[in-house]
Amino acid sequence: MGLGADSGPWSGGRAGDGGRSGPLPRPVRRAGSRQSDDEFEGPGLLSRPLVVGPVALGVAALVIIPLVVLGSGGSDDGGNQEQAAAGSSASAEASPSLTAPPRPISPPPPVTTSPSAEDDAKDKDKGKDKDKGKPKPKDTTGTQSGGGVTVTVTATAPGNTTTVTAKPPQDTAATAVKRLAASDPSGRHICYRAYVSGRGWQKPVCDGTMAGTTGQNRPIKALNIAVHGVDGSAGNAFRHSAKPVDGRGEWQPSWTAVTGNGKNYTIGSPKKDAPNMLGFALNVGSGEICNTIRLRQRDWGGRVCSRPRPDFVFGGTLENDVWLEAVKLTV
Repeated sequence: MGLGADSGPWSGGRAGDGGRSGPLPRPVRRAGSRQSDDEFEGPGLLSRPLVVGPVALGVAALVIIPLVVLGSGGSDDGGNQEQAAAGSSASAEASPSLTAPPRPISPPPPVTTSPSAEDDAKDKDKGKDKDKGKPKPKDTTGTQSGGGVTVTVTATAPGNTTTVTAKPPQDTAATAVKRLAASDPSGRHICYRAYVSGRGWQKPVCDGTMAGTTGQNRPIKALNIAVHGVDGSAGNAFRHSAKPVDGRGEWQPSWTAVTGNGKNYTIGSPKKDAPNMLGFALNVGSGEICNTIRLRQRDWGGRVCSRPRPDFVFGGTLENDVWLEAVKLTV
């Protein structure tokens, strides 16, 4: 039997088989076109499954780790992530046979650092040191700030107030006689003032000075009297009567009480409708008391005196149509 085209070195007996002749088993050949020894190339390293996995992990690590470092150190995360994605795409295109790398790990967000409590305290202390010695600005709006704390001061508006101006004490016969007594404690003094119709109370006069008016037709309505050094004094007023008896006036209902040194007593009345004085009666406890008077449309009369109580001195007129116009008193 002929061996055909493939006969050659594979035909013939095998050494040591006892020269047995016959066909030998053919070697198994790979499918495909046959190549010569010069053209044959072995399979690539990347085609081996045990090598592809580690290589892909290494490439991914080389691309991702720099991106993570850059992302954590700056604020331009978007640009780095785009570069990392572009690099991964380029690597995938360059090695189409590589297994897809694992999903890239997102870089951690940037950490924002804030000053520590100690730094804040130091800054505040520095600010206080700078402010020492500087005058604080005045607050004109009712709010005062200092030490970091705002204090609001509420002012309450004052209520309606009434200002009362105290009038000086009225100068009377008593105040006048006290001034005399202070300069002459052992002396005898009498002071007096007249309430004149249409004029009111005059200033007090003493020891024989005129009180009232002359030639003005202004009647005296009241006399205020005070003494010193005569053991007190008392008096009564003879006044115009609305219903005269025999054309005469009338006495006031009663005498005043005996009044001691430096105290006021009044005969007649300072009221608006009070009757005019026509005359008066006065007494003292020791020494004597004298008067000189002037009546309406008449001249001054003579000086008249009396002894101590129960005596008294009268000055004026009993006529109801004539009034007292001026008077002088001494003790």
